[in-house]
Amino acid sequence: MQTLRKSAAYGKLALGIGMAAVALAGCSRPTPKLAAVPPAPIGHVYPVAIDVPSPVSPKIKFTPVQLKKVQQAFNVIGLKSALMVAALSCGEEDQYDAFMHSFQPHVLSAQHQMDAYFYKASGPYSGRKMEDNFITLLANRQSAAGIAQGNAFCLNNQAEFHAVLALKTASALDNFVTDKPPLKLANASQ
Repeated sequence: MQTLRKSAAYGKLALGIGMAAVALAGCSRPTPKLAAVPPAPIGHVYPVAIDVPSPVSPKIKFTPVQLKKVQQAFNVIGLKSALMVAALSCGEEDQYDAFMHSFQPHVLSAQHQMDAYFYKASGPYSGRKMEDNFITLLANRQSAAGIAQGNAFCLNNQAEFHAVLALKTASALDNFVTDKPPLKLANASQ
């Protein structure tokens, strides 16, 4: 611990000396403004409504009730995928594991609903392939969105994990994967 403090003190001293040298060298030029770190988001850091792919044939029909359940299942799986991308990108595996421990039965039920949708929407053989492609593209889009956020991505996902882990019930999770801001939902679920 003492070594860490000494290293930090020397690092601050070296940084201060370096900054002073830069300031003196650049006296004739205006000091550039540093970009502010964005605050943690109020809303979700991922798209909350996941687009459900259309069936392969217009003859394949779903009732409005079925479509509502399917949409909810896709949203839950979308959250699971986003949290997995965040966990792997930001070293938040423990947070992801805590999420899965808390909501595994509900996430598994959503996965079964998604499986059933793809089975009906495109058949038993092509349905599995369609689902695998969908999940891969979803994770790729979420990863690309994370890269676009730059350094704020992990900060944003810390806020998202905090909000998710504050939820206590499956219905609170279902509400979370809507367009409502997660911080309000997390407070309402307690």
